[in-house]
Amino acid sequence: MTFVITSCDQTPSDTISQSDTEISSPSDTSVDSSSDTSSDSDSSTSSDPVFIYEDYYNDYYDSIESWEDGDDLREQLRALVNLNVNLVDFNNSSNIWAVNQLADETLDNYDRVEVVYGNYQPLKTFTSSGANGGWQREHAFAQSLGDFDVASIGRTANESLILRSDFHNLFASDGSLNGSRNNLNLGNVSDDMGAITNPKDSFGNNTECYKTDLIFQPPQKDQPMLARAIFYMATRFDDLDVVEDIASVRSRNHGMLSDLLDWSDNPVTRREYKHNIGVYHFQNNRNPYVDFPELVDYVFGDKQNESGELRLLEPSYYDVVLGRGEKQANDIHNLAVKNVKIAYEVGESFLKASDLSVFTVNNDLTANSNLAISEFTTTYADLYHFIDDDIGKKTMQATHQTMNVNYEVEIISNASSLALYKYVLTGDDAFKNKTAQSTPYAITLGGLGFDFFLESGFVSIFEDQAGTGRKFGTNNNPIHSMYLETSSPFNVAGNTAVNGIYIVASTNKDPGPNPVLDVSIGDYFFTQQAMVTGAAGTNTLYSFELPEGETHEGKVRITFSGFTKGALNLKQFAINAVS
Repeated sequence: MTFVITSCDQTPSDTISQSDTEISSPSDTSVDSSSDTSSDSDSSTSSDPVFIYEDYYNDYYDSIESWEDGDDLREQLRALVNLNVNLVDFNNSSNIWAVNQLADETLDNYDRVEVVYGNYQPLKTFTSSGANGGWQREHAFAQSLGDFDVASIGRTANESLILRSDFHNLFASDGSLNGSRNNLNLGNVSDDMGAITNPKDSFGNNTECYKTDLIFQPPQKDQPMLARAIFYMATRFDDLDVVEDIASVRSRNHGMLSDLLDWSDNPVTRREYKHNIGVYHFQNNRNPYVDFPELVDYVFGDKQNESGELRLLEPSYYDVVLGRGEKQANDIHNLAVKNVKIAYEVGESFLKASDLSVFTVNNDLTANSNLAISEFTTTYADLYHFIDDDIGKKTMQATHQTMNVNYEVEIISNASSLALYKYVLTGDDAFKNKTAQSTPYAITLGGLGFDFFLESGFVSIFEDQAGTGRKFGTNNNPIHSMYLETSSPFNVAGNTAVNGIYIVASTNKDPGPNPVLDVSIGDYFFTQQAMVTGAAGTNTLYSFELPEGETHEGKVRITFSGFTKGALNLKQFAINAVS
């Protein structure tokens, strides 16, 4: 990215093309050769350079070239941001969540949103419903301060709806902190304002929010974005304003002007820029104070009495997207994920092909196509089988070249992992080297005696790395059927009343036309279950559970049959009983 440098007294005559920042980089990143860069007698006396920036917003700001003072600029901006705006009904539209799900989407996990006030990233789908703790939508310029929560004097119900539904003023928010802010003015709290409290978020966590009876101070990360949203509202709607003092409810003002001006001195972040273009996607207008942060001072700050030219102001695109001219818009900025599986039960396997999508994001925030599974690595190897030791929340990492992205998953226990007796097959277990014979083998597994029978074939390899477990039979020498039965009625530490049996197993792609599982306790037989066929290590948990309060005693028998063409892979099994 380049810019034109001319002397301060010179008036360039450039008209520079641009492209939509949401879909591509600027169409022309060369120096504007049409600008008059020659010197005359006046300009030669000046040593201060003037930067003439390219237009990056697809001609959106063509109607604004210059202004006489802040009032003139405010009127021009008002006309612009009210032109051809699409209404997304805050109350009833099918897109009431979709706007913020896009605009507040996190930069590296497209399943989640950034929330104002809080320090966490909830799932996009975890929206507020009753008391579920889901994220809400927060008005930066509070509805009741602006008097647009209801139809009011001088406004029709539809006019109030338009104010209420402007998503440049709406941000995904922690619900509890949204309620804590209520209709307070946003600003900096101080000891002379009375008692200062530190409200907690919806999950009881400490936050960086502070409040008094009159003021709510959001975290520093949110302050510039919220300030520019408030200034936008006071620009688009001619009966709203920002004033120095604390504004009262229904005054149609937001107070704490000096604080908001200080906040807006901070640069636009990628998060704020993404919110701007996300809302633009739905609403068809932009927040000029995000695109050109310096405009705030001309309308509300120290430059209200000054004239100016838009082409002399630095666009946030130049900084956020182009890194002040050091980067290209379509260069890769970061790695991201989406469609992430976030919860696993013990016994399930991690599958790269289906459990997440990994992709790169460009400097201009456009996302590229999903990477092939061979193009990235993950914390757990493909087909990794989750075990009891994994229970809890885990930070996973996907890596592509030199880029990483972290995301959270949770491994939870199931009835199998909580069972009284559990056996996970190993490389040196009692199944090792067994072949089919006419009588069952007597083996011991985890201190419990079993009879083990193979109709045909043999016990094959053990594959722990791929989560497969012990392989029984092969394509060329299948087992047909096999069973495992306790050598005596089940009894572990005096617990004999069995109420559940659990098996974690997989098959190869074509083990036979009808592989099935039959389980019994003494004379009681569970309903037969068909086995899921697929790749070895793609484990399925098969649960055979009695209704609550019902138990049976006797030998426990697990039978696999229908393996006429391929292998069975057994990872673990468990039996639960009570005394």
